[in-house]
Amino acid sequence: MEVSNQPTIEQLQKLVDPKNPELLKQFGGVHNLAVLLNSSTENGLKNDDNTIAKQKELYGDNSLPEPVLHSFLEFVWEALQDQTLLVLIFAAALEVSIGIYKSWFATQKDGLALIDGGAIIVAILIVVLIGSISDYRKQGQFRALNDFGKSLSVVKIIRSSETIQVAMDQIVVGDIVVIETGVVIPADGILVGGFNVEIDESTMTGEPHAIKKDELNDPFLLSGTNVNNGVGKMLVIGTGINSMNGKSLQALDIEPEDTPLQQKLGALADFIAKGAFYLAIAMIVILLIIYFVTNRGISDSLKISEDILMLLILAVTVVVVAVPEGLPLAVTLSLAHATLQMLKDNNLVRHLASCETMGNATTICSDKTGTLTLNKMTVVEGVLIETCFEQDTNGGLKDLLIKENPDAMNNVLSLVAKSLNVNSTAGLTINHEGKAVIEGSKTEIAILDFMAKLGYPYDIDRKSTKVTTIVPFSSLRKRMSCVVSLDRDAQLETIFGVTEQPRMEFIFVKGASEIVFENCNRILTKTGKVELITEEKKQLYRHKISEFAGKALRTICAAIKPITNEKTGFYQDGTIADDTELVMVALFGILDPLRPEVPGAVAKCQAAGITVRMVTGDSIDTAKAIARGCGILTADGLVMEGPAFRVLTQEEMDTTLPKLQVLARSSPLDKQILVNNLKRLGETVAVTGDGTNDAPALSSAHVGFSMGIAGTEVAKEASDIILMDDNFASLVRAVVWGRCVYDAIRKFLQFQLTVNISAVVITVVTSIYTTVTGPKSPKSILTAVQLLWVNLIMDTLAALALATDNPTDALLNRTPSKRTEPIVNADMFRQIIAQAIYQIAVCLLLYFKGGDWFEITQTDFSVSTDVPYPGYKTASLVFNVFIFCQIFNEINCRSITTVEFGGIVFQIDSNGLNGVGWAISFGLGFGSIVVGYLVRVLPPFPVPGFLIVEGEDIPAKRDYQQLEIRVIEKTPSRLSLHQPTGGWKKLRLYVTTANKFKTTSTRKDLGSQQMMNTTLVRKAIADARSRGSFNNLNE
Repeated sequence: MEVSNQPTIEQLQKLVDPKNPELLKQFGGVHNLAVLLNSSTENGLKNDDNTIAKQKELYGDNSLPEPVLHSFLEFVWEALQDQTLLVLIFAAALEVSIGIYKSWFATQKDGLALIDGGAIIVAILIVVLIGSISDYRKQGQFRALNDFGKSLSVVKIIRSSETIQVAMDQIVVGDIVVIETGVVIPADGILVGGFNVEIDESTMTGEPHAIKKDELNDPFLLSGTNVNNGVGKMLVIGTGINSMNGKSLQALDIEPEDTPLQQKLGALADFIAKGAFYLAIAMIVILLIIYFVTNRGISDSLKISEDILMLLILAVTVVVVAVPEGLPLAVTLSLAHATLQMLKDNNLVRHLASCETMGNATTICSDKTGTLTLNKMTVVEGVLIETCFEQDTNGGLKDLLIKENPDAMNNVLSLVAKSLNVNSTAGLTINHEGKAVIEGSKTEIAILDFMAKLGYPYDIDRKSTKVTTIVPFSSLRKRMSCVVSLDRDAQLETIFGVTEQPRMEFIFVKGASEIVFENCNRILTKTGKVELITEEKKQLYRHKISEFAGKALRTICAAIKPITNEKTGFYQDGTIADDTELVMVALFGILDPLRPEVPGAVAKCQAAGITVRMVTGDSIDTAKAIARGCGILTADGLVMEGPAFRVLTQEEMDTTLPKLQVLARSSPLDKQILVNNLKRLGETVAVTGDGTNDAPALSSAHVGFSMGIAGTEVAKEASDIILMDDNFASLVRAVVWGRCVYDAIRKFLQFQLTVNISAVVITVVTSIYTTVTGPKSPKSILTAVQLLWVNLIMDTLAALALATDNPTDALLNRTPSKRTEPIVNADMFRQIIAQAIYQIAVCLLLYFKGGDWFEITQTDFSVSTDVPYPGYKTASLVFNVFIFCQIFNEINCRSITTVEFGGIVFQIDSNGLNGVGWAISFGLGFGSIVVGYLVRVLPPFPVPGFLIVEGEDIPAKRDYQQLEIRVIEKTPSRLSLHQPTGGWKKLRLYVTTANKFKTTSTRKDLGSQQMMNTTLVRKAIADARSRGSFNNLNE
């Protein structure tokens, strides 16, 4: 293949798909390729607008096309696809057709014959329109959340020789990206320099093991893969839709999944829907049999057709009312509201299910650094070259060190400073706001700051030192090492015994004090000599380390090792010999203050029945001090170290875990073992993590929290919720929101089931009664329009009121709900049954006896004096009482909805109720409050077994890597998921899932469809009224 001086997108793609080292050679190697891309492997692209604009024009940027937003009309069309709604529309259309005939073509014209059918059509249109508006607005809200998520994802790149931070989608071909442990490769690229770089390519290639990368054998880096280890730089050659990850994501099509609670409530809605369908069939069959058997003498075929049609409409409306399709809607509303509000509490929810699961959490396994502490570290005590010091702010320590032997100690101190400044990945970066900030490990930043105050800034040492090998810090090794080559220095050669070499080579090591110090056999003394450490001195230093740890200080030991020959520097497998014969030079005690709000947050969790455990890599003494300070460690609590914990038998584990409160010197594997065993014992586990190796534990937990500030992109991908401020107190807010969601659903469930039972029983009983006894058209006391209005109240207004409550800390005053606990508990069950019995009894008594009790005259019943069953004023009274019962029942559910009555359609009588009628309605409705109080004081009784339970266990989360590689080959024009590369893939997946939420086919979008705006209904009826008089209304 011929290559050009200006590489094309197609040529660059062929470098990585498949990996093509021969093509790279044709380009003249990575350094020449950088030149062809108008860049440099050392300095990067020029940081000016014209250069970046040219690169974008030639190769594009690192963004992917946004998901196509649905138009408002598309939402309307989708809402109209519901089968139940279509049947109702068809029946209403037939009713309108009959009304048109009666109004304009019949011998005796009835100007108001269109009212019933027209009102139902208008109601359906309003239902569809309001539901579509709600869905359309929700789509915009999730797009805004998605845009916020993308803005948080930044990477380090080199432009014009400066290290700067830019948003991930602003990377262009030719950029030099800084890669380090824990980042996700943001674009396709070629390694231009690095140390011990290991990449997890399982998401792209399926390779289960990390792959070592180097410039000679395999320098190709694929977008979307994870850096498991190492540091380095890469030249970007493919971005956005032209990268491997971008092409995969364009073809990725994943069906949205409901949360566990949505699935359970959806199953309930489906079950009731089937029952309602059979009830409607039985109801219409019985009514038709009674209608024709009683032979009312109606000979008008049009009248018979109209009556049968009204029975059909009534039966279909009963199905609409009986089906609690508002349950999934309530869950969606509650989760959507909670998700957006939780962002204000610094919780970025990436998986909807985690929000509801967090409310039932029984244990939290929390990291220490940054979560319980401020992650603002300062060196406050230590030992530097055998000289003890406390926090040094004026440089007096340096004068003290060089006082006895200035010539030798100046060189020695310079070497020690170099070992600390060079053996570090922290450094100055220009952030995306254009401000210079120190980025990296807070521990390293504290040490760099300490050395700068001594007069040894890190940038000078790094520019003058050649680093040949770096082994980054890992939770397994608990240390960082590097090999450097220095110019010869006679005094240092004498001190360290490095002679007859063209350059001096050293291994610089720093890390956990009990690890590094125990590998030291010599010490650099304040006289400028290297001496063997006596056992007495070892005990003194061990005591000093324990003393620091007892003060809740993180202890770091620094050491150096001269390389006199290849055997002393490297092992046979090429690894650095940094675990033996080290020379100790410094010991630091670093203070990371406890967050002031943490003790209170921990106390809230404990009061809420949640066990808080601290899992940390720090020493056992430091861990104990911090745990006591924040209230985690109690007098009878157990503290263990990781190595001892991981070898426990299952029997020992079962005995240990209930008392375990602190796990010190733990590895990510220990954390995962802890999480899995807690789950095995039936706990609902939340866990925090920030490192790449925390991903398995985050994925295993029921809810995984990653750190928004200190967390790696890999950890964020594996998590369910991102703590934007890394604060444990924010995690507690997630618990509160989770319980709020769970309570909101239970409130709504209690309210809706009460309305369902009452409305259906009243409708069925009264429609059968009028069919048996009435001489004219059969009717229910609650008409189809009224039932749709009731459905509006219970599905939409109640869902908005009950599902969008904001939480209070009072939710933490109870223990978590067990996974096997019924959603409908005994108190709810009693309220539902009692309220339903009360409402049915009151409404039916008014229906049968209201005219006698309240002296409603014969003419009040109807305009026709020969109607022997209740007429319009009684019907209006019953409807008002029923509505007031629902209003006051919402108070029982601890929320009130403002209800607007729908004009003359819902008044039934054109004259309306008088003051007495409204007083009766209000008083009988208020009876729901009295009934609710009486039910609460009654002794509890067991809940029947047929009620829903949450299930035996919370379903395991899908494997996040397998999720990413489910690529379906289809044309890009039907993209269902566009995600940015890097660490926010899972956030985008969550947003898309939330946008595309659908219920199952038998209840599809009913919740959002059954909505009405009574003002519009009133206007439609007023228009009809202008064409006739309700005083002339006939059957």
